[in-house]
Amino acid sequence: MATASVPVEPEDMDCSVCHELLSDPKLLPCGHCLCRHCLLSWLHSQRPALCPLCRCAIVVDADEQGRTSMEEIADGLPTDLAIAALVEARRLLERDHKCCVCDDVAATSLCLHCGDMLCAACTICHGKLSATRQHTVESMASVTADTVKANRPVPCAVHADKATELFCSTHGQTICQLCATSRHRGCSEVRDLEEKVGEARALLAQLADTLRAGEREMDRSIQQLDDHLKEVEKQSAAAIAHIDAMCQRLAQSVEACRRRLTKMTHSACCDVREAVSEAKTCLLQRRGKLTTHTRVVERVQDAKSRHTVTSMTPKLKTRVDDLDYSVTLPADAKAISKVTLIIDSEVVSRLEKELLELGQVKVTPTDNIAYVKICQLRFCLLVLLS
Repeated sequence: MATASVPVEPEDMDCSVCHELLSDPKLLPCGHCLCRHCLLSWLHSQRPALCPLCRCAIVVDADEQGRTSMEEIADGLPTDLAIAALVEARRLLERDHKCCVCDDVAATSLCLHCGDMLCAACTICHGKLSATRQHTVESMASVTADTVKANRPVPCAVHADKATELFCSTHGQTICQLCATSRHRGCSEVRDLEEKVGEARALLAQLADTLRAGEREMDRSIQQLDDHLKEVEKQSAAAIAHIDAMCQRLAQSVEACRRRLTKMTHSACCDVREAVSEAKTCLLQRRGKLTTHTRVVERVQDAKSRHTVTSMTPKLKTRVDDLDYSVTLPADAKAISKVTLIIDSEVVSRLEKELLELGQVKVTPTDNIAYVKICQLRFCLLVLLS
């Protein structure tokens, strides 16, 4: 059953190390390709050597990298012949579109068999020659790299002018009829190439079905992991909201306690302030009397009139003797002399300890998959699918 061809993006033909068209593309264990010479330099410079695109290991066996040369590791990886053919076709199309026969004449078509670019006149001649009349010629305006790759025949490795029609299973090579009768006469199995290609395509279809089934299964697993992550995020948001509400409640309680203590302290200080203020006012009044009488005595003392001195002195003596010289504070002012704030440090320490021990965050595995493990497994699955 025929299947639709998978389009290959231009960047798929570029090496991720040198960013040029792939040359001798080596297929890494992860499925990405690197030029052979870029792969060698990458293996020498990176320890451990990881794919520059997906960070998967290039050498799966860590011991192998120590006991095997880099050239052997690179050559042990298969060459992606499909990409190599596409790269060759792309290079062919990127050449100057000049007729290979006529000088400085623009080519209008391309022979998919021999790869020659032809002008309109040469295209007509190309279709009339007995050697090339069976060739497929496409217009340069519509030809693509996929078209060139699909229609370009693979010549025999020994006889370049012969097309490969047979497959030698002993050597795993496509060969021409001449090679079959000469070089591969003693091989145990030489089969028709189309038959072998049919078997290979059937096997490739099975492999594709297996891979797609694996992708679907991994997609389901990834979806389950995404659901787990969403549930974890939901639980996290709910827990944080609960913590915020609880802390807000504690903050309100602490603020209420602060206001109560502040009010009590302010009230106690007001009582002391009033008592001290009253005692101070009383002393100021008594001192004021002393000051005014001092001035009166001084005025009489300086008086020139004997009558004033003799008549005022007895009266002033009586007045001065009756003044209150006591500096003792009133009883209420002595009883409340200062405000002392007493906070039990043990109560504060106990509250701090309770706050530190308040609640414990635990991860309860769901289906034996903890949150961290979920993230790691999901990353691995995504890498496998990339």
